[in-house]
Amino acid sequence: MEFKAFVSKRNSTFKIATGSSDVETNFIVRVRAGKDFGVGNANPSDVTHETDDSVQKFLALVPKRIIGTDEEDLEMLHKRLDAIAEGNTAAKAAVDIAVFDLLSKREGKPLYAYLGGTRDRMLTDMTIGIESKETTVQKALKHTKSGFKALKLKVGLEIEGDIKRIEAVRDAVGPSVELRVDANQGYSADQAIRFCEVMKTLDVAFVEQPVKAEDYAALKKVSEASEIAIMADECVRSAIDARKVAREGLADLINIKLMKSAGIHEGHMINRLAEATDIGTMVGCMGEIQVSIAAGLHFALSSKNVMYADLDSHFNFVDDPSSGLTFEDGNLIAPDRPGLGIRTPMDD
Repeated sequence: MEFKAFVSKRNSTFKIATGSSDVETNFIVRVRAGKDFGVGNANPSDVTHETDDSVQKFLALVPKRIIGTDEEDLEMLHKRLDAIAEGNTAAKAAVDIAVFDLLSKREGKPLYAYLGGTRDRMLTDMTIGIESKETTVQKALKHTKSGFKALKLKVGLEIEGDIKRIEAVRDAVGPSVELRVDANQGYSADQAIRFCEVMKTLDVAFVEQPVKAEDYAALKKVSEASEIAIMADECVRSAIDARKVAREGLADLINIKLMKSAGIHEGHMINRLAEATDIGTMVGCMGEIQVSIAAGLHFALSSKNVMYADLDSHFNFVDDPSSGLTFEDGNLIAPDRPGLGIRTPMDD
C-alpha cells in the first residue's frame, strides 16, 4: 500500500459555525492485491478528530497490519484497521474505499453497479458558507445559473442574521430551487425551534444538526417541535449512533459521510439500519477531492433510501489532483468505467 498527500486551495475561504478553511489536505491511498489495485482518499478534519500528521502516522502502520487479509472480507479488514487504533475514521475510509474500488474493477463494473445500484446520477446541492447577506445572494444566483437546482446554506452563528440571509436567498432564487440548511451545532434548542418555524414558511427541505452533537435531549426536543425534517450529522458516526437516533426518535434524517463512518462498509450498515426504521439518509462530504466524492456518489446511488446528496466540495478547489466526475442539469454523474472511474496521480 502507498499513499501521498495533496494540498488543494479553495476558491475562497469557507466559513461555518465551527470554523473556516482556505486549503484542504487529502491523502490518496493505493491498495494492491496481485495485479489489481484500487484508490481511496482520506480528508482529516475536526469532525473526525484527525490531523494531517495523525493520518500519515496511521496509514504508515496499515501495510504490515493488513497483509494476508482477504480483500473481499471487509469485516476482517476493518477489525484489523480498528486494532491499529480507535477513531482515525478518515484514514480508515481511505483504505476501505480503495478496496471497494479494487473489487469493483476486478468485476469490471462501476462501483454503484457492484454495490447493487441501477441509477448513475443524483441531484447534488452546492453549499454556501456563512457570508454577508449580499455575498450569499450573489453566490446563490451564480450557482443556480451554473445549473444547481439545490443549495445548502450554512448558518449557526447569529440567528437573526441567518434568517435574513435565508429569506433573501429564497426571494432571489424563487420557489423552484430546493433550499437545505445546516447549522453545524450552532443553536440552542429554543433558538433552533424558532429558526425552524421560520424555515417552514420558506419551504426549506430540512435543517441539519441544529444543536450540539452530544446534546441528544436538545436534538429530540427540536425534532418533536419542528414541522420540517431535522437531520442528524455530527452525532452519527457509526451504526451504533444511528441505532440510538432511531430508537429514541432523535431525528428524521441522517447524514452519512464516508470520512465519519470509516468508509462504505460502515456507511452501508448505517443506511441499512436507517432504512429499516424509516429514516431517510443523505450522503455528504467534508473538504474532499473527487476520489472520495466519487465513492460517496457511488454509495448514494446504490440505495433508494438515500434521498439527498451533498457532494460538492470538489467544485470549490483550484487544484483537485483527481478527475472523472461530470455535472449536468443539477446532477452529479458517476463514470461508467469500472470501479470509482476516477483518474489520479496514483494510477499505474
